[in-house]
Amino acid sequence: MTQLKNYPPFLLEKSGKPSVPVVLSSPHSGTFYPERFFRLTDLKLADFQQYEDAAVDKLFSFAPAMGLPLLSAVYGRAWVDLNRHPLELDPTMFCDAVPAQIKADSVRVKSGFGVIARQLNPDTLIYKEKMRFAVERSRLTEIHFPYHAALENLIKKNLDIFGRSLLLDLHSMPLLPPDFRINGKMPDFVLGTGDGACCAAPIAGAAAEILRDLGFLVTINLPYSGAYTTLHYGRPDLRSQAMQIEIGRHLYWDSKQYVPSENFNTLWRKLSLFMERFLQVLPTLPL
Repeated sequence: MTQLKNYPPFLLEKSGKPSVPVVLSSPHSGTFYPERFFRLTDLKLADFQQYEDAAVDKLFSFAPAMGLPLLSAVYGRAWVDLNRHPLELDPTMFCDAVPAQIKADSVRVKSGFGVIARQLNPDTLIYKEKMRFAVERSRLTEIHFPYHAALENLIKKNLDIFGRSLLLDLHSMPLLPPDFRINGKMPDFVLGTGDGACCAAPIAGAAAEILRDLGFLVTINLPYSGAYTTLHYGRPDLRSQAMQIEIGRHLYWDSKQYVPSENFNTLWRKLSLFMERFLQVLPTLPL
């Protein structure tokens, strides 16, 4: 793939030296798709937009002013999923050889949602025919690898400066099926800690308490406990913690028109207030 200079592999917004050991990442908010993508598929841009974490990076645009670096995707998730292991590849999608060490048995790969997704949903395949991995691996080398190198660098800086780090991995979620709701209600936020393996319970508990005080319905690890980013960077034993934050799109997004809803600015303000309060209590937490 020929890279376009106007479309880097990621965007990083920050303001000087970090003031607190917190990093924000938004791996699914990218909206750019190379023209070549639409020669490989019969699907349209509107189909892929439904797969994005719409405007999550915009919801946290206040972060750099608070001294928090915000790393966000540029390319759409359907082109390359930055919240997957780079070896979560489906060999049936390619007509040539793939790396011998691929994780073809991954639950996500088997479901069609590897680092290069096979489908948008159970009924919608993306590609018209098999592709050449020798060509498509550029999605990894030119986008996935640089994004995670930047994220690792931000975490390393926190560890060097503060001796500890907390990654908040930001996502959005559509309306959940009734079986995944809480007493029939759609959660507003789901905080994922890898079922406690990636982030200390008091950190998630403090975040949940602040969000609930702001009027939101919050769950922890139900139904989302975290994916690759959370599991990979959440290493409490090395003082590197990671928590996934899923935000209900019903709070801020008009999915039919694919535009912010009238509630977008209200949520933006509440999230900035949440972050301000969270940073105030963070020194008291086991980070």
